Amino acid sequence: MEPVIQLLRELIAIPSVNPCFADGVGEGALADYLESYARRAGLEVVRQPVAPGRDNLLVGVVGRSEGETVLLEAHMDTVTAEGMTVPPFDPQVRDGRVFGRGACDTKASLAAMVQALVEIARKGTPPRTAWLAATVDEENNVAGVQHLVAAGVKADYAVVGEPTELRIVHAHKGVVRGRIGVRGVSAHTAHPERGLNAIGAMAKVVLALERYAAELRVRQHPLVGHPTVTVAVIHGGRGLNVVPDWCEIGVDRRTLPAEDPIAAWDELRQFLQSQPELLDLPLEILPPSLAHWGMEVPADSRPVQRLSAACVRSGVPPLLAGVRYTTDASQLTRAGITCCVFGPGSVEQAHTADEWVAVDQVIACQKVLEHFLGDED
Repeated sequence: MEPVIQLLRELIAIPSVNPCFADGVGEGALADYLESYARRAGLEVVRQPVAPGRDNLLVGVVGRSEGETVLLEAHMDTVTAEGMTVPPFDPQVRDGRVFGRGACDTKASLAAMVQALVEIARKGTPPRTAWLAATVDEENNVAGVQHLVAAGVKADYAVVGEPTELRIVHAHKGVVRGRIGVRGVSAHTAHPERGLNAIGAMAKVVLALERYAAELRVRQHPLVGHPTVTVAVIHGGRGLNVVPDWCEIGVDRRTLPAEDPIAAWDELRQFLQSQPELLDLPLEILPPSLAHWGMEVPADSRPVQRLSAACVRSGVPPLLAGVRYTTDASQLTRAGITCCVFGPGSVEQAHTADEWVAVDQVIACQKVLEHFLGDED
């Protein structure tokens, strides 16, 4: 078995579910394992505390003094393992695939990055310094990469590991999320006319948001498509014999790369406040609970061009793309580090009940990264 596949199996076997989920244990044990693995290989290791028991782990190899500094970044946390149809932490390898929670998102990228650094270090002093930031909390509030940026991370350019099917992603969407509430008046359901049904009122809001979503479709971006808005959760009511006096929805608004997420939420608010059927509703549009910019860098930027060349040398087609999801690359790009996103696996398998990644893609990713980090220009 290839070392990178054995490493991936060992990473999957260590639960690192984000604590925002009921079965969340955090990334501590995984960081401990990676630190030990990296030290045995002679790599530089630095721990960066983010929250109690949750440290970013920086693993690196120092190159020639006149060379560039390259940052690799991948998150250690996963989503919940509840409801999986394959063993989440007993990784299985069959039919050319590795199964388990995090196999695709994004322990395959993490394993490929670590093993690439190990192989580069074995060959002597590389032409450039390379650091891997294995970060916490990407699946919730991205506290890990935000702490990395706040601590003053420096690099000439970076590659963020996510499942891109080995395509070089140089643009992706951003996201803003928030909640909208309606306050009604409770009454006995035998006399519904004596109350104000908050759920009925919210139904008008949901229909209005569907119209807003249709309007957004005309704003097309060549790489990531159009913005979207999704009513993702709804809560309301107190019992089947009580007219509901409250209802709340959670809304996810996906933004284009250059779109300000706070401005996008404000636009959504203004749209709802302009709809005639909503004017008399006791509507509460709360400030966003999460807001992340999208990301776009030129196709001729240094990381994209160097990664393209590394793909060619590894026999991987250098395909450029944009994606509709959001990654830590936006945080790094806004901190002045030009990024692209690259990794094995498909987002179609991320977070699924039978999450898996193709063995050949993980091996190919490691080889590409070895060329990316270790080749002379």
